[in-house]
Parts: sequence; C-alpha cells; structure tokens
Amino acid sequence: MNKKTISIMLAYVGVLTGAGLASGQELMQYFISFGTPGLFGLIIVGVLHILIGGIILQLGSHYLAESHIDVLDEISNKYVSKFMDFSLIVNCFLMGFVMIAGAGSNLKQQFGFKAWVGALICTLLIIFVGMLDFEKVTQVIGAFTPLIIIFAIIGAIFTFVKVKPNWNMLNSLGKSLPNPLPNIGLSTINYFGLCMMSGISMAFVLGGSRTNSAKAGIGGMLGGLLVAILTGLVGFTLFFQLPNVKDSDIPMQIVLEEIHPYLGLLMSIIIFGMIFNTAISLFYAAARRFSDTENKSRRNLVIFTLIGFALSFLGFKQLMSVLYPILGFLGMFLTTILVLSWFNERKEIKHEMRRRFGINVLTKRKLDDSEEFGKVEKEKLDRLIESSIIDNKNIKEAVNEEVKEDLKENEKNN
Repeated sequence: MNKKTISIMLAYVGVLTGAGLASGQELMQYFISFGTPGLFGLIIVGVLHILIGGIILQLGSHYLAESHIDVLDEISNKYVSKFMDFSLIVNCFLMGFVMIAGAGSNLKQQFGFKAWVGALICTLLIIFVGMLDFEKVTQVIGAFTPLIIIFAIIGAIFTFVKVKPNWNMLNSLGKSLPNPLPNIGLSTINYFGLCMMSGISMAFVLGGSRTNSAKAGIGGMLGGLLVAILTGLVGFTLFFQLPNVKDSDIPMQIVLEEIHPYLGLLMSIIIFGMIFNTAISLFYAAARRFSDTENKSRRNLVIFTLIGFALSFLGFKQLMSVLYPILGFLGMFLTTILVLSWFNERKEIKHEMRRRFGINVLTKRKLDDSEEFGKVEKEKLDRLIESSIIDNKNIKEAVNEEVKEDLKENEKNN
C-alpha cells in the first residue's frame, strides 16, 4: 500500500469521524440512550463500516468520480439519481452548518468563547484549506486521524482500568437519556445511514482519485475497520462514564479532562479538527458538484461555507437531534442502492480492474526510460484504453498522472 492509498484511507476515516463520533454526542443519542442493548448496536455498526467502506471507495474509483453525481448517474435511473443528488447536496449544507455549530460548541465548552467565535474560526479554516489542491486537502483531512485514535485509546484504557461498572445502574441511566428513534435496531441502521450521508460525497471523490479499484476498495475496508475500532472504544468509554458525561455537549472532552486538564485541552483541539474534517469535506464536495474548473470550485466553496456559518447560529445539539434522524433515513436508502449496484456490477468491476492493471503496467513502461516500449506495446495499450468504461482521454490522463507520481515516489525511496 503506497503513501497515496494510506492518505486516502486516513482521509476517509477523518471524514466519517467528525460527524459520527468525534464529540461523543452522536453515540450518546444513537446508542447509549438505549442502555446495554446500545453496546450491541455499536458492534453491528462497526461491521457495516468495514463492509460498506470498501464498496463506496471502489465505486468511486471504478467510475473515476469527481463528484457523487458521476457514480449516481451510472448506478440508478435518472429519477432516483436526481433525488439522491438533491438529497446529498442538501445534506452537504445541513450537516455542514451543524458541523460549524459543533465547532463553536466545542471551543465554548473548553475555553468559554462565544459559540460564534469557534464557528468563525472553523469557517475561515475551511476557506483557507479549501484553496489548496486536492492532494493537500486530502492530507489535511487525514492529519487528525492518528491523533483521535491515540486519544480514544488513552480515554478507553483510563476508563476500563478505573471504572468498575454497575451494569444495572448504567443501563437505567442510559435509558433516561432522550433518543431520537424508537428502538436500537432502527437507531443502529439510521446512524450508519447518517455516517454515509455525511461522508459519501467526499468518499466518492477520494475513491475517484485512484484508478486502481482494488487498492481503493482495500483502503475503504481498512478505513472502515479504523472507524469501527474508534466507534467501539468511544462508545464503551462513554457508557462506563455515563454519570460524568450525560449532560455534556462534548462528552469525550470531559473524559480526557478527568485524566488531566492538559489532555482535555488537547482533546478539545483534536475534536475541533475532526469536526473541521467533516465540515470541509461536505462543503468541498458540494463545491465540486457545481464546478467544472478549480476556480469555480474555490469560489463556490467560499460562498457555501459563508452560508453555512450564517446558519450555524441555530445551535448544535438542537440541530443534531432534529436533522440527524432525517438524514439517516436518506442514508439508509442510498446505502441500499449502492450495495445492490455494486453487487450487480461486481463482474464488470473485476474486468475493468484487469484492464486498468494492464493500462498502468504499459503506461509505466512508456514513461520509464529504463523500460522497453515499442509498437506492439502501444497497440495493446490503445486497445485497453479503448475498451475501458471511462472516456479514452480521461483514463489516459488519470493513469499517466498516477504512474508519474508512483515513479517519483520510487525515485525518492531509492
């Protein structure tokens, strides 16, 4: 697995964890509020992350997606495609301004700032980072992922060593919390749908940045595994710590503060970073959907983010309890379509993988002066490009760019 695949995997984790579990508030509402049965829901949602993560990034790579519409147009009829396109665009705005509001709530809890101050800082960071090229945006989104894993492990070890759980008391206390859905089964599926709605637009773009669908799929599965581990660690930690965190907007911050105030401070910054990750991925994906050039994409990013900042004044916790279940149901519908489409397309995906492997090998021979590339190789390369499901010019450009990056990386390593 090369550096770019690892970068995409970490970015995928970063996109999902901002909306799904960084603050801990999401898991409190969707799982902990059902008491002990909620812990089984955490395990099920972890398995779904592993399986579906690979499918999403593989579909993005298969269609070389530059936005979610490139995949939706291929896997569904025009009416379903338009409905889901509209839903994902609306989701980018709705969840985007929930994330900006969450950033404000995060800094308010830690530093006592007015909520709009944290929201403004997040907004400016989105605009600044969004002006960078795609590779750098991906690297920034993935940068906080190792930190959230480390701090989740620290919080979990401290909790599991210190706390001797009274299961009956924790079960009753958990069930006293408000929950947006009637039972743990529906809540689990709805939560996973919410995660998909928050991350799928950017996940398609991440997958589409790799021509190798097999590697993209592996990156998605490994990313899903990391999300599953994080979800389990944070969920069980919060359940054990329920008496201390049940009234907090950002419960994971409280857990780390209990270990040491400096850890609470650092956790606050990391959570802010994870919330920022999801926010920028949502606004970046929305901007790409309405743009055919980099300049238009950057202009739209600024406009969309400023609108999100204005809407963030509606508040974090209130927005989450109302909007998240609705978005979750849309996500359940979208995930079903994606899984069925992947199942129907899996043979064609395998054929296309073989074509791209050949295109990649021959392109490498063409660009590497130490390799032999003659008339026979050129004719074979042209035939493979012609038979690809992607437009000839697009597949050539994508593979050329990827091979050049790989050759440069090999030169550095040697």
